[in-house]
Amino acid sequence: MTEPTFGFFDQDTKKEIRRALLKAVSLPGYTVPFASREMPIARGWGTGGLQITLSLIEEDDVLKVIDQGCDGSVNAVNIRDFIVATTGVRTTCHTSDATVIQSRHRIPEQPLTENQILVLQVPVPEVLTTVEPDTGRQKDMHAHRDYSRLWVLLYEDTAQFGDSRISSRYPVAVHDHYVMDPSPIPRYDIPRLHNNPALLLFGAGREKRIYAIPPFTTVTPLVFADRPFRIETFDGICCERCGTSGVFFDQVQREDGTHYYCSDTDNCDSMLKRKQNAA
Repeated sequence: MTEPTFGFFDQDTKKEIRRALLKAVSLPGYTVPFASREMPIARGWGTGGLQITLSLIEEDDVLKVIDQGCDGSVNAVNIRDFIVATTGVRTTCHTSDATVIQSRHRIPEQPLTENQILVLQVPVPEVLTTVEPDTGRQKDMHAHRDYSRLWVLLYEDTAQFGDSRISSRYPVAVHDHYVMDPSPIPRYDIPRLHNNPALLLFGAGREKRIYAIPPFTTVTPLVFADRPFRIETFDGICCERCGTSGVFFDQVQREDGTHYYCSDTDNCDSMLKRKQNAA
């Protein structure tokens, strides 16, 4: 009787994905094609990130899965359960305890370390898609560092609205070369990409692309010299659960108005526990 495969994939599949990952790490920001497999979840629900995680995770790893910063959402729970069912690894909701973190559209509030890997789920890996639909032309533009159409897009927004309207997927230059799509993380998380000590891996299952930001790599948003990059601000707002300010918030609309809560549930729980202990 054949023993069950650790992590769902056979060794040949893991080797193929790992080779793509090595190339992606060697060429920061460059999107590497890979043979994306059929997964027991629908494409568009994190299959790219899931394939990376299953190819890298080992028995002694500790896994954390979040969706928009939340450990308890449907997407996070289902992916976590699937990985545990095929690997048996330990899981955690605490960022500091995890060695592998898979995330959909958020970077944890707590700073990551050199011993951690952050895997981001990506729906649209090619940053030039909005300005150039032809894939062949996209490759030429990347090769020649021709991002003039992106600059024109940013200029038109700035001229008309005073700032870019891009609230997520804001284009960033990696290692002063390739411009890449950072996945639909909010602008608030863009500065966290710069010189991050963790290995950042990006997987798009439907588009069959993998790319990476190695530890301590220069990552800068595309901005004009006279227009500093601006992130979402929540001045004067505190989380109604833990009382924290200065973090990224989820807005909840109710009949009595707008309520604000920490997007990162681990950070919220930690701050609440800290205040309870202090009291």
